[in-house]
Amino acid sequence: MRTKLSFLFLVFILAAGCKKENYETKPKLEIENIKVFEANCNGSNGGFIEIDMNVLDKEGDVTDSIFIQKVDAAQNPCPANSILKNLDYKIPEYPIGNTQKVLFRIKFSTTQCLGYALIGGSQCLQKKDTSLFKFWVKDIKGNVSDTLITAPIAIP
Repeated sequence: MRTKLSFLFLVFILAAGCKKENYETKPKLEIENIKVFEANCNGSNGGFIEIDMNVLDKEGDVTDSIFIQKVDAAQNPCPANSILKNLDYKIPEYPIGNTQKVLFRIKFSTTQCLGYALIGGSQCLQKKDTSLFKFWVKDIKGNVSDTLITAPIAIP
C-alpha cells in the first residue's frame, strides 16, 4: 500500500511540475532578454539595444502589427526623447505545428546602423538618456495584447 501511495505521489509531483504553455486568442508578449551595449558602426560610436521577446498567440495570426513607444524615464525628462515610434517591424512567421510561440528581436541604435532602428540618444547633453519601452501587438482579427513595459534602460 505504501509503495502504491509513493508511486501516486511521485506521478502527481511530476504532473504538477510540467509547465504547459497556455496560449489564448488574445496575444501575449514576454521579454526573453535585453542586451545593451556600445559599439562602432560605419565609423560612428553609438548605443545599441536588442530586445528579444516571445509573441504567443493561440491562432498564430500576429503578423505585422507591433506598436512601440519609447518613454523618457528621467525625473526631468528631455522632451526630444519621449517619442512614439512607428517602425516597419515584421513578426516572424509562426512555425507549423502546435507551437504558437515565436521569438522576435527588436534592435535600436543611437547611430545609423543597418538592421537597427534609429532612436534619439541623449538629446540633453547634461544627462544620459534613460528610457523605458512599451510594446503591444494586434493580430489579424483585432485582438490586442496587454502592454508590456520594460524596466528603465540606460542608453549608452
